[in-house]
Amino acid sequence: MNDDEAAIRELFTQQVAGWNAGDPAAYASVFTSDADYVTFLGDRYRGREAIAAAYIPLFAKLLRGTRLELAASTLRFVTPDVALIHSRAVVTKSARRRSRGGRINASVAVRTGAGWRLTSSQNTTHRRLAQRLMRTLVSRHHDTGGSLA
Repeated sequence: MNDDEAAIRELFTQQVAGWNAGDPAAYASVFTSDADYVTFLGDRYRGREAIAAAYIPLFAKLLRGTRLELAASTLRFVTPDVALIHSRAVVTKSARRRSRGGRINASVAVRTGAGWRLTSSQNTTHRRLAQRLMRTLVSRHHDTGGSLA
């Protein structure tokens, strides 16, 4: 692993530590000041401060005491100063009880004067039932030569 890859992976370690501490500022500290952030519900926040502000009420109530597990599954340098990262994320309420659904996260990291930072992040909930239904529809469409509409 080269230094750039290690620095990018460290961003995710810092982000997880911020989440697990329930600290919105620490969670958002890995982003650029003008970052784009899309939640798994489709909410969009623009900038590090907006991301942190969005998590203040979440960490106070709904996400209080949760743990984030995040593992980068692919990291690809698009240019020497831009990297695309796909990760798998799971939020748990306790060590014994796992979340029912995982998330896929796509992030873009950029090299800045302050080091690597995330400039974009989008979370998508992995919905296994919807995925199976879509496969069934596609399979039926393919088998009959029909239209999905």
